[in-house]
Amino acid sequence: MAFLRRFFRGPGGQRVGHATGRAGRHTLGRLVEALLPRSARVSLEDVRGVQRVLLVRPNFRIGNTLMTNAIIPALRERFPAARLEYLTGDTTIALLDNMPIDEIHPMSRSYVARPWEFVALFRRLRRLHFDVAVEAGMGSFSGGLYSYLSGARYRIGIEGPGERFMNVLFPRPVCMHAYDDALEIGDALGMGCSDRPLYEVGEGEAAAGIEVLGGLGLVDTVGAVRPFVAVFVGGHLHKRWPNERWLEFVGALDDAGVPFLVVLGPEEASQEEVFRAALGAQGRVLTPQPLRIFAAVLAQCGVLVTPDSGPMHLGVALGVPTIAFLTGEDSRFYEPRGASDRAAVTPTASEAVELVLSHPVVQSALARPVR
Repeated sequence: MAFLRRFFRGPGGQRVGHATGRAGRHTLGRLVEALLPRSARVSLEDVRGVQRVLLVRPNFRIGNTLMTNAIIPALRERFPAARLEYLTGDTTIALLDNMPIDEIHPMSRSYVARPWEFVALFRRLRRLHFDVAVEAGMGSFSGGLYSYLSGARYRIGIEGPGERFMNVLFPRPVCMHAYDDALEIGDALGMGCSDRPLYEVGEGEAAAGIEVLGGLGLVDTVGAVRPFVAVFVGGHLHKRWPNERWLEFVGALDDAGVPFLVVLGPEEASQEEVFRAALGAQGRVLTPQPLRIFAAVLAQCGVLVTPDSGPMHLGVALGVPTIAFLTGEDSRFYEPRGASDRAAVTPTASEAVELVLSHPVVQSALARPVR
């Protein structure tokens, strides 16, 4: 079982999960079309007497979880007296620790191998008698199905593959950016939503992050964090940069005298020695950390450099100026869009370094004396 957990959380498991999920949705969709009538529609005004709400976003990616977090305050405002619960993936529930949620119901990719646990989860949810399920996947088939299986009286969602499971349905909007999805769901509910992902670092976590940086020599003699650039060298499948380009990039940062921290996630742990061997005087390596400590460290950096990845969205949620190096134009849909953020598609290492060196935060930090 431990092997299965490791497999399904790694790149191989992600590929299997994506392929089986797509095939399963196709097969199940045809079966549902044949057997299940479409839900009779009701209006949002008919949704009354709400005591228990289930937010449904069964995903396993950092970015998706952070973007869905933006919906939580809107649901609290729309249903102020209700208990708010969340059906989500088990790999990212740490990102919800400081969110105003009463209970989390985690799903696992390993349910592919243990379907009886999937059945047990939904039997448990049905016993809780939810009044409302809100499908946050913008018409996702699986999200719609899970909303239906939860047994909620009112199932609120957006037009799309899963619309047949909804009985409170809103037209599908045209979104120009991934962060607009939460805005559209908030608008449908009659509530405002954040236009960026949400995340909160706790006080204890902030102190732990500074302690980690102190061990790396990035805290000065009076306890202040030294200015540094965080460089996340991971990413999801085809969105990753090759190591050779990262090594050229961090070498150029070192030559320019920019203090930097190479940040490794669990999938990059095996590359630690490769990057350590390439470090000059300005570089440090952060080995994989618990997710919330990882976030607390990123919160202290001056600028975050990253591919299109979960840490990219985490940087945006933390309010850290984020520079994204994208591997294709399709990633423009997810790029950070704040005033201090930057993005470039397939830049060369020299172009990437110039983008970092020209950032106002980096220029200011380089001019600041070190105590």
